[in-house]
Amino acid sequence: MDMIDCHVHVEALNQRDLELMAIAGIKAIVSHTSLPEVQENIPSQAIFDFGDRLLGFHSWRVSKHLIDTYICSCVSMVGVPTDYREALDKLPQFLSRERVVGIGEVGLEPSSWTCPDLATQEEILRAQLVMARDNAKTVAIHTPPTEKPKWVERYLAMIKELKLDPGKVVIDHADATVVKMITDSGCNAAITVQPWRKVRAADAAKTIQEADLHRVLVDSDCSLLESDPLAVPRAALEMRKLGMTDGDIKTVVWDNPRKVYGLD
Repeated sequence: MDMIDCHVHVEALNQRDLELMAIAGIKAIVSHTSLPEVQENIPSQAIFDFGDRLLGFHSWRVSKHLIDTYICSCVSMVGVPTDYREALDKLPQFLSRERVVGIGEVGLEPSSWTCPDLATQEEILRAQLVMARDNAKTVAIHTPPTEKPKWVERYLAMIKELKLDPGKVVIDHADATVVKMITDSGCNAAITVQPWRKVRAADAAKTIQEADLHRVLVDSDCSLLESDPLAVPRAALEMRKLGMTDGDIKTVVWDNPRKVYGLD
């Protein structure tokens, strides 16, 4: 079955990871911006240099395994540049580039070491939500590891206030405590299957089985933290074990990410 992993950090994937993903049926990935390849005193240009590297070198090496690469770009809550307002000014032009399919991953993260001030993070998030609305771009929003209902409620209030199209909003790292809250709002819930998050493929499958199948996604968030490049295929297998039809599984792992991110 063809599948899409709609949230990875491709710089963390080695050639063996990519080979396994291709063998398992991954046909496309969406790589999100997190921390640019500059560790301290991040200049705004680093975000766009990093985007160029994703669209160039990383996309090229992924293509060797017959996988297409799309990207989301943003000022991330964990990679806030020292001159973040300049980055926000430059971002709309970058979003117009081919294969840049969204803004992400944005959000709030109290443990961010580049910007621990949540008020500043919210300023940056709001600016990018407006940008997503005004440029008709999908936006992918990170949720912190704990107290997910609190964060999701905060995001949903902002989405409503700013009049975003909920169909173009992905709230990521969702779990069983928030999936229904997200899908009932009209937004899309993305479940991240990742060892350090303590979310297994079997957990994701059970949550998906009870969810609105047309508003749920599954991803790996492969990064430098403990990750599984086969997270999406494993979740698909667990869905099949639960008796879900191939058509329903395809909706989750192929149709939904294609639609939400507008992949050709």
